[in-house]
Amino acid sequence: MIRPDNIIRSDRKTLAISVDAFNRLIVRAPKRCSEERIFAFLQAKEGWILRKKAENAGAGVRLPSENLDGYELFLLGKPCKIRLEKRVSVGFDGEKNELALPEIAPKKRLVKWLKENAKRILAQVTAEKAREMGVGYKSVSVGSAKTRWGSCSFDNALRYSFRLIYAPKAVIEYVVVHELAHTKYKNHSALFWAEVARYIPDWKERRKWLKRHGALMEVF
Repeated sequence: MIRPDNIIRSDRKTLAISVDAFNRLIVRAPKRCSEERIFAFLQAKEGWILRKKAENAGAGVRLPSENLDGYELFLLGKPCKIRLEKRVSVGFDGEKNELALPEIAPKKRLVKWLKENAKRILAQVTAEKAREMGVGYKSVSVGSAKTRWGSCSFDNALRYSFRLIYAPKAVIEYVVVHELAHTKYKNHSALFWAEVARYIPDWKERRKWLKRHGALMEVF
């Protein structure tokens, strides 16, 4: 029997279901809807639920638990395993693709490490792509935005979500070129997309990765 992770009751008149990015099955039901009716509805929708869960599982994204030891996150598009150890600093083993975190305040130390390395990588890629595109920009910064991967201000200050460090280098390059194109076009006009396509011909494919892995915005 398929069981929901959460049932949200409200003044709605119909039943509805959704599977979020972390494979949690959410049911939205009328206040007086019986459990029998809910489970019958889930049984009827079993095929759709299983297909949706399989799609999400393919993205490989899951929320971390309180204990980060053994948790896998994406780092530049590749799975990276976390190990908690008795140490004072964060260590990265590039050959094994493992992160060693201090046992004390590991999440705080991890986010700091991710932000520092995201800033370094994004500053480097932005400088390289700006030279290639022949454009300038005011500055590069990283933040914790969960709704946008990147932004370009009116005065061409570029800001990225540090979570871009989870994405493959090719996807990072797409976001960077996207924001640099905004230094010329403050919109999403045909001219803007032509500029993006000039430097990232397969930008649509790279953008699909971001859409498929949108749940990464919720990780840390």
